[in-house]
Amino acid sequence: MAAADPPDEQRLTPKGRATRERIVEAAAELILTDGFSAFNMDKVRRAASVSGSQLAHYFADKQALIRAVLVRQINVVLDFHRNPQLHGLESFDDFERWIDLNMRYLRRIGYQGTPTFHALVGRLAKSDDGTRETLAEAYWQWVTLLEQSMRRMKGEGVLVAAADPRRLALVIVSTHQGGGIMTHTYRREWAHADAVRFAVNYLRTFAADPDERAPHPSRRRRVSAVSLTQTEDDTTLFTPKGLATRARIIEAATDLMFQHGVAGTSMDDLRSTASVSGSQISHYFQDKRELTRQVIASRRRDVIAFHTQPELGGLDDFQTLQAWVDACVADADAVYRRGGCVYGSLAGELLEAHDDVLDDLAAGYDQWLGLFRAGFTAMRERGELRSDADPRHLAVALVVAHQGGAMVTHATGSGEPMRAAVTAAVDYVHSFAPTPKSRRPPRPSRRSTKS
Repeated sequence: MAAADPPDEQRLTPKGRATRERIVEAAAELILTDGFSAFNMDKVRRAASVSGSQLAHYFADKQALIRAVLVRQINVVLDFHRNPQLHGLESFDDFERWIDLNMRYLRRIGYQGTPTFHALVGRLAKSDDGTRETLAEAYWQWVTLLEQSMRRMKGEGVLVAAADPRRLALVIVSTHQGGGIMTHTYRREWAHADAVRFAVNYLRTFAADPDERAPHPSRRRRVSAVSLTQTEDDTTLFTPKGLATRARIIEAATDLMFQHGVAGTSMDDLRSTASVSGSQISHYFQDKRELTRQVIASRRRDVIAFHTQPELGGLDDFQTLQAWVDACVADADAVYRRGGCVYGSLAGELLEAHDDVLDDLAAGYDQWLGLFRAGFTAMRERGELRSDADPRHLAVALVVAHQGGAMVTHATGSGEPMRAAVTAAVDYVHSFAPTPKSRRPPRPSRRSTKS
């Protein structure tokens, strides 16, 4: 527990514990209704009907209260998985109900102002060490709960002996979180629907009963591409020297936001890093939102460049898909543990941004998905994937695995979630490869017959 946190809750009187819980519930409700950006201690004090001294007694500062909200929210997640309707998550039918309950919950809470765990992680992972430790502990609790479920399934003979319960749990948690980030970016449910379907279909590949291994189809939703024109602005008014200065500002902002987050990047830091004045920044960008949109465009180009490097070819065969896995795993320490995905960390932090910013992020995801979708379409046309393989669904599976794996890896400081998630995604694609047709044995030659 961080030093700023309140004394051990066990030392509080029953009345004190009730007051503390009321404060935490009020804080969570404020995030639910107003969003994290509008959250402050004065609002909490009024909503919980406590004095400033009472608030300070239980929570030394805002971050301590936020950590308490995080603990509350992970308990909400764990209680969701302990729902009696899920029967302990010990069968594939239980996990099908898990999908249904996930989608019902998403429709109930909507896409804005919700204290969902992935939204809180996206906003808080780069805030301070104590908060990040709380996030890590929360994720490990979730992974442990699912790991225990997988062990029971394995012990009952539902899963094959080769199934790795911890790895399966990491895949489910990471995929769930990646689906949450993308579906809240698009403000549409299809991304999360594909994510949880991928998670359960992947789990099915380890079924002891061959009849249970057949993948269930993903839910088809009309998905409209987002225009990229919103992120491109007119630079023809600037001189070559002006364009160079503008590019230097964007590059500096891009690096600062990756290290410290959007909220943690100040204009003073930007002026110092880019060696420009405040008037120069104002000359090229109306406000921080416009600058942030240019950072999104820069990171989008980085993602596309990574996925179109020569080593990855057209991402249209199993060899280049494995090369993609290897490249992601190789970046675990240098990139994902340090700051998450260069693109996904922006999306996670900006889920409460204006629609134009979210549209920019969604357009970037459209491009990313398009690369994988084109590759899978080519593989299906060549017969390397079965006719029932859905290139769109498989593309979403790879991107949500990457985004969730990067998020959980950053929060926990472990490369294990990223490695498990992206490996599982490509293994999932492999599961749609056609089964080799049995061949008739060659007829023996006359010579061999006589012999």
